[in-house]
Amino acid sequence: MKHIAIIGGAGFIGSELAALLQDKGFHTIIVDQKKPNSDAPFRYADILDQQTLRESLQGADAVVHLAAMVGVDSCRSNGEDVIRVNFEGTKNVTEVCKELGISTLLFSSSSEVFGDSPDFPFTETSQKLPKSAYGKAKLKSEEYLREQASEQLHIRVVRYFNVYGAKQREDFVMNKFFSLTESGRDLPLYGDGGQIRCFSYISDIVNGTYLALVHQGNEFEDFNIGNDQPITIKELAEKINEISGRSKEHYIFKKLGEDGVRGKDIEIFKRAPSIDKAKRLLGYVPKVSLDEGLRIIKDERKKHKLSLS
Repeated sequence: MKHIAIIGGAGFIGSELAALLQDKGFHTIIVDQKKPNSDAPFRYADILDQQTLRESLQGADAVVHLAAMVGVDSCRSNGEDVIRVNFEGTKNVTEVCKELGISTLLFSSSSEVFGDSPDFPFTETSQKLPKSAYGKAKLKSEEYLREQASEQLHIRVVRYFNVYGAKQREDFVMNKFFSLTESGRDLPLYGDGGQIRCFSYISDIVNGTYLALVHQGNEFEDFNIGNDQPITIKELAEKINEISGRSKEHYIFKKLGEDGVRGKDIEIFKRAPSIDKAKRLLGYVPKVSLDEGLRIIKDERKKHKLSLS
């Protein structure tokens, strides 16, 4: 495996993964609809267009498929498009990989597939009860890929749990909270703010993805990739308030299902992974604690602000 194509490689996770793979000596091709902010070779492709996929994946030994419509809130009003892009796009990628004789396909799935599964923490075999269109499309893709795995095409699925980092979009909770503290506003908590999450710093996520990609194992393998240290969203808000130098009580409660807030029907109240399988088979161990990750984001945001002034 020398030539790796990253579909969605210009995005938050893809750009970090490309840098890691290049550091490890792989020839990396960014496949996307937009050019990356890097010097990596770039090829345009639309995952709904098999012809552009054929052209862009030529010469690759392995493919990492990260492209998707993302974000539960941004996807909730576009359910049909989410299924079309995230599932049909995955089918197209898989068919082209088989056609070109590519040996390995890694697919990025999501903790959203578990929904409010009765198992806690979630293992790879836990019951999957997705609530959102995004989670349903990811699970449908997982099930399809399990059927497509073969001696000729080894398939790896990685389920990410609440990825965060300084370069992530502002509509995701970490940077959204930091942005609000910088403007002196209170942090919104949905319901009672007691939702449980395990936040996973971007460097741990890309390292886990790399380890799953190069793993020699069964034709199909799936791994939970994330951090296994739980925190409530209210506790997160308090941490970000404190690290920003203000009272930790700068938050407000918003009722689920009102004023544009997602409803109980798609809110997930407890989400935490078991990463035992990834530890055992991949040697994966997350290294960045939440406190350290928050300090990195704070410093990066301050540095960026200073460079603009």
